[in-house]
Amino acid sequence: MIRVWIFLTLSLICSGCLALEQAAESKPVDTKALLEQRVTQYWLARQSRDVRTLYDMESGSLPGKGLTPDKAMDLAGLRVKNVKTEVLSVESNRAKIRVNGDVLVGTLGWAPQILEEQWVLIDGQWYHETKL
Repeated sequence: MIRVWIFLTLSLICSGCLALEQAAESKPVDTKALLEQRVTQYWLARQSRDVRTLYDMESGSLPGKGLTPDKAMDLAGLRVKNVKTEVLSVESNRAKIRVNGDVLVGTLGWAPQILEEQWVLIDGQWYHETKL
């Protein structure tokens, strides 16, 4: 009976170790996939002028970071459309993203624009790096 108990205990421990090892191996892929999802969500919010979503996805909106809800309208910026994003690099808790799209520039109309922006990983979640 004791042998069965020891065998079951060791089996559970080994299966737990294997699960942790597999999770650690797959984490970079999951982190990048999460980043791509968040970037897409952010830029869809920019295109639709969803200020609440933009605010929640900014690093500056986190407690003690300095961005207050009354300044959230500043995040919307100029109107954008046809946005395509590309992850350029992911290093530890920072990422660089390239954004291609069209920007409405007053009476000049729509103009193509390319920009690079920074994203930061905070407590397991990606945030657009707020420039205060």
